[in-house]
Amino acid sequence: FLQVFDEGRLTDRLGNTADFRHCIIFMTTNLGAVIPRGASIGFTGDEKVFTPQVVAKAIEQTFRKEFINRIDRVVVFQPLSRAVMREVLRKELNEIAQRRGLRSRTWAVEFHDSALEFLLDKGFTADLGARPLKRAIERYLLSPLALTIVNHQFPEGDQFLFVRSNGREIEVEFVDPDTPEEGQGQGAGAGGRGQEQGAGAASEESAATARQFRLEDIILDSQGSPAEVKFLKAAYDRLAQHLEGTDWQLQKAGTLARTAAPEFWQSPERYAILGLAEYMDRIKTGFATAGRLWGRLVGSRPGERKQFSPSLVKSLAHQLYLLEAAVRDVADNRPQDAFLRIEAGRDSAIADHLNDEFAQKLARMYLQWAEKRRMRHKILEEKGGDGKEPAGLMLAVSGYGAYGILEKEAGLHVFEMPAGGKSDKSFRRCKAHVEVIPQPPEPAGNSPDALLKQARREFAKAKDGKHLTIVRRYREEPSPLVRDGVKNWRTGRLDRVLGGDFDLMG
Repeated sequence: FLQVFDEGRLTDRLGNTADFRHCIIFMTTNLGAVIPRGASIGFTGDEKVFTPQVVAKAIEQTFRKEFINRIDRVVVFQPLSRAVMREVLRKELNEIAQRRGLRSRTWAVEFHDSALEFLLDKGFTADLGARPLKRAIERYLLSPLALTIVNHQFPEGDQFLFVRSNGREIEVEFVDPDTPEEGQGQGAGAGGRGQEQGAGAASEESAATARQFRLEDIILDSQGSPAEVKFLKAAYDRLAQHLEGTDWQLQKAGTLARTAAPEFWQSPERYAILGLAEYMDRIKTGFATAGRLWGRLVGSRPGERKQFSPSLVKSLAHQLYLLEAAVRDVADNRPQDAFLRIEAGRDSAIADHLNDEFAQKLARMYLQWAEKRRMRHKILEEKGGDGKEPAGLMLAVSGYGAYGILEKEAGLHVFEMPAGGKSDKSFRRCKAHVEVIPQPPEPAGNSPDALLKQARREFAKAKDGKHLTIVRRYREEPSPLVRDGVKNWRTGRLDRVLGGDFDLMG
């Protein structure tokens, strides 16, 4: 190499000379880039694990000075970011879609963000990088799908495959975009609206238009009507206008510009900046998913259709609902992810086990909510309920609008039970405290319980502590009733609220 660098030529043992005078030479090395097993993916919070200074020191200790002095520049590559990992994953999934077994079927495949995050968690490690990715795709996606194909457990014809994750595994939903679901187009609609079909397209359109739609209402009870589709198109266009607008583009450009600042990679603020950039990228990716859903929903001649797939209508409404929440997060500079803690009350004149049972109901409610909204969630701690200490649950949640949706849940939740007979209108009240705080942008660490320790630290230093605001009152008897004092709504659908749809009511 010294001969090459000094004289621009290289002679082999047989006397043959190669001319390097018009060449640029790139050399790569893994020196200083070894990351211990168990380290976190991407940007680690431990400065001793990977820094440019560690790489420079390793090079100096390995090579002689006369060799190093002839190198024009040393470029240190940072560990893979989550955004880069996501692009690698999408490339792999696109290649899989071109396999003959899938290409030959009339299927359109759409990957939800929850499925991508699940595969990222399973397919990337700090020490092996992206190498385990193909194995994760084979194990968690292709193997179950192959078994479904072999066993013919799928409908025939043109199908839309919506690939999601519930946090534990990959789920694939088959939806025929052109066939109304059972009960649609002939009898009463699913859910609670129960409007009659067949009374004439004009009267149905008029009645539907008269209602004030919300995305939440369509998620709860999609009918697949043209009026719903028209409302979704307006919501989609508003979101597109915002994401393509000047404010969004300037904020994204400003965020990326900050990464070029000197000493950025040693700055404590880098985690928040990189997190925001990645979040904005994820929102754009999610919006692209919404666009493909829209195209699949309406087809080539939307104006001629009188009925749409309720499942696809619901999926699109759900995607837009979460994207709108995420966009509000960015606009309001709100944290993205959340820690949530539930603890049974012990200050009411009621048996401890009743308070514990109510707290456990709330815990199931939030877990079902996280699964329905396709949030990445992890139970950090479950305790109590044994008569010795109050029942409690600590949960880490991340996803579109996670903190923005959950922050309104912080406070007292009260379950009311009749105190006496039918004529007695007084109630006994169980209580549970719900606390919601943002997850810090810094990585929790590398140990198995690092996230739990981080959550405990954040809850301990939270200034407001337990809110005394009564968020919601629940009642089963004499008739089901839920009253929300924060968002000011009430409903008799106790089952839907405790089933995880509390954020859709109003």
